[in-house]
Amino acid sequence: MTRVRPLLVLAVTAVAFCAMAEEPVFTPVEALGATVTARPGTEAVLDLDQCLGLALAANDSVRAERERRHELSGQKLQALSTGLPTLTFTSDWSRRRDPSFALDPTFGGGGSDGDMSVPGADPWFDDWLAGFGSFIPAAEDIQPASYYTSRFALNWELNPRKILGAVGAANLGIDRQELMVSATEHAAMTAVIEAYYRVIMMAESVNAVEAQHANQAELLSLTRLRYELGMATRLDTLQAAVELANIEPNLRSFRRQIANAGSRLNALMGRDPSAPLNIANAAPVETDTIDRGMALELAAARPDLEALDRFVGMLERQQQTQSAERWWPYLTLYGAYGWVGTDFDSQFDSGHENWTVSAAVNVPLWNGLNTSGQLRETKAKIRRTETELQGYRRQAQVGVLTLLNNLDAARQTLAASQLNLERAEEALSESLLMYRLGQSNYLSVLDAESGHLTARRVLIESRYQVLTLTAALKQAVGSSPVVPLTAIPGLVAGSDTRG
Repeated sequence: MTRVRPLLVLAVTAVAFCAMAEEPVFTPVEALGATVTARPGTEAVLDLDQCLGLALAANDSVRAERERRHELSGQKLQALSTGLPTLTFTSDWSRRRDPSFALDPTFGGGGSDGDMSVPGADPWFDDWLAGFGSFIPAAEDIQPASYYTSRFALNWELNPRKILGAVGAANLGIDRQELMVSATEHAAMTAVIEAYYRVIMMAESVNAVEAQHANQAELLSLTRLRYELGMATRLDTLQAAVELANIEPNLRSFRRQIANAGSRLNALMGRDPSAPLNIANAAPVETDTIDRGMALELAAARPDLEALDRFVGMLERQQQTQSAERWWPYLTLYGAYGWVGTDFDSQFDSGHENWTVSAAVNVPLWNGLNTSGQLRETKAKIRRTETELQGYRRQAQVGVLTLLNNLDAARQTLAASQLNLERAEEALSESLLMYRLGQSNYLSVLDAESGHLTARRVLIESRYQVLTLTAALKQAVGSSPVVPLTAIPGLVAGSDTRG
């Protein structure tokens, strides 16, 4: 019996080894599959380009910035209106009673008891005025009268300096908003890329933990078998069972994070966050060497900073418009043509027309200190904005340097983790084989399994970091985060794309 037992152990371990060899001990990262299900459903599989296209068409922040562009088009029309005439048509009815003429003694009004004399006047004037006394009724005899009037009125202020300043500011405002739209699109695309790759990262993490769970379940079965054969202790069995149970919460957590990442990606694409979502498992890594000097140069001219520079130009045009209110002459034209009558139909009778034409040259000389205060405020605002712009450019360059350092570190970690994973896989396989042959204890296998999982997680996370940092770097230098690094002029060291 002493010889039979070792042979039995070897036979059992050989069978277990063959059974476990039918499936790989670990699942490579690349074996995740062509499709990743972020949220269960029968929706078509979307690749990254399709997700970005949906986001650019329906993302809430991008749509809001585009609507702002339409608002500025309306403001430009308002600016143009400062150089165009206004034409109005007015038709009104009025009823009035005015006894002031009858009360004026200059024309014989205001007398009493038929006395039409003017105090202090020569007698001949009183005699002459008495002959017209019947034409001036007493004040109490004045009756109210109704009048109907209709007229066209044209008003035109010609102030070239004010017009050019307003239109120039409006044009710069539109240019600024176009840059803001580009900056918002880049930010939205970067967020989509991060959410897309996070779904893949979480799916890879689930895949790794599932592989660990399967391995641990096999280890538990093998440990129980070894316990029955007297080759393992009960403590080994309990430890294997506890380790298997500890894996399950991590598995549930990663599965939940996949769904959360899918909800975020749906929202970024302008879709219902709870909608089904399947994406393609594609995550190419770019390893091109970055020209740091060119990256800093590009960062200082990215769209959001150029938009702030346009705002400085708008303030300068505003200053030009405000200065037009001080000492700069301008011309105003006014014209009106209309009709008047005591009833509606009679106002258009022959001879009832009335018209007015006027032209004036205006020279603003003094309006208190209002214009001076406005000019002083605008000049100070220009200086403040230029100072802020300089600070923002420095911050942008600091951000680019930080991204470059983090990207270099992530790339090095990715390269090292790929090699480390190969070593961890080899160590795990050797540890399992020795454990099956009874030449190693359970704790050694557990350490090897933990090291293998850690190596896989480091590889998954470092690849995600490289992908997202690359996208963020493209945005930070003012480019679309989806274009290749080699397509950005001068960014890749040694490239001939410098524009």
